[in-house]
Amino acid sequence: MKFGMFLLMQNPEMRSSADMYKNAIEQVEFADQLGLDYVVLAEHHFSSYGFLPNPLIFIPKLADRAPHVRFSTAVVVLPLHNPMQLAEEIAMVDHLTGGRLDVGFGTGYQEYEFQRFDRPLAENRAIFEESLDVIVKALSQAPFHHEGHYYNIPETTTLPRPLQTPHPKLWRATSSLDTMAATLKRGMNVITGGTASSIERVINTWHLFQDAVELAGVPFPQEFIVQRGIYVSDTEEDAKEQLRHAIWHTRTARGLSSNTLKVESGRAMTELQPHVDLEDDPDTLYKDWFFGTPEIVAEKLHRLTQYTGVTYFNGSFSLGSLPQAKVLRSMELFATKVMPLLRDFEPDQAKYPRRADAPDPKGYYAWEEGMPTTFG
Repeated sequence: MKFGMFLLMQNPEMRSSADMYKNAIEQVEFADQLGLDYVVLAEHHFSSYGFLPNPLIFIPKLADRAPHVRFSTAVVVLPLHNPMQLAEEIAMVDHLTGGRLDVGFGTGYQEYEFQRFDRPLAENRAIFEESLDVIVKALSQAPFHHEGHYYNIPETTTLPRPLQTPHPKLWRATSSLDTMAATLKRGMNVITGGTASSIERVINTWHLFQDAVELAGVPFPQEFIVQRGIYVSDTEEDAKEQLRHAIWHTRTARGLSSNTLKVESGRAMTELQPHVDLEDDPDTLYKDWFFGTPEIVAEKLHRLTQYTGVTYFNGSFSLGSLPQAKVLRSMELFATKVMPLLRDFEPDQAKYPRRADAPDPKGYYAWEEGMPTTFG
């Protein structure tokens, strides 16, 4: 199994930008030292939900400080960018990282961001599809040309050319069956769901992914990535106390997605968002997210392998305003106490039952505190 760190750079308390970037660099250096496989960066704009407007600018700095780990984006919000410039930047960063680059793209979902870029959110899917075509052509063909609805590009060769052949591995964020299948068919990997998705939704998405593999006519194995909020602690008491940072994340993400969250001078006014009984309930989040001692987090991850053919776990360690010392301790406990137990796990994806024959996803939650753990 591969393991990654998902870097959102959230800042509920609007600490200084200098501190945010200092902490992020320290986390990435530590991830590299601990032996994680990936550092994955998310693009967000204009709110304290994320202080990282352009991952591709930040990655070369991080690559100099972290010489082993691979880097990826999850995601570059494609409709907010010019695809020609992105193609050039991707190729350049590919060289500056020594070929340690993947690129994940998404359509974007936050009306707040699209309004401020003067881009129509209603057309995000159409803009995305054409932009992706332009980028793939630009990176894999020299020269190329393109005639479309949004872009008309005469014969052009983008420079530099990518280091990886024909280009860095590309990912697409989607939870749609047809889009998953189309993505797999063109040789790209799929990102299926965000940090705040429930485990039940993750399991249901796995069954959709199985259908998409069949629809695309591609063989197993395929990368199936699961992203979760995670906090590994020395004590259960502390793990439960830090759930308030997970609650801030879920409420903020929900408000931005629905365009109902007030933002003042960049600060997301999450405290004004109404609570949702299950999504914001600490007991529910504790069962759903990867919070707990190393033994409990390992059990949760192990159970996930029983219900899905997960090949790659991506953990969001720095949630809300979780103190830096706690983020680093959580990363250390995960890398030294949890990762070794599952590092050699390799799912035989073709043998996992399809939805009709699979166990009820609610069975994932059957494990409770005090019961024997798999690795106990």
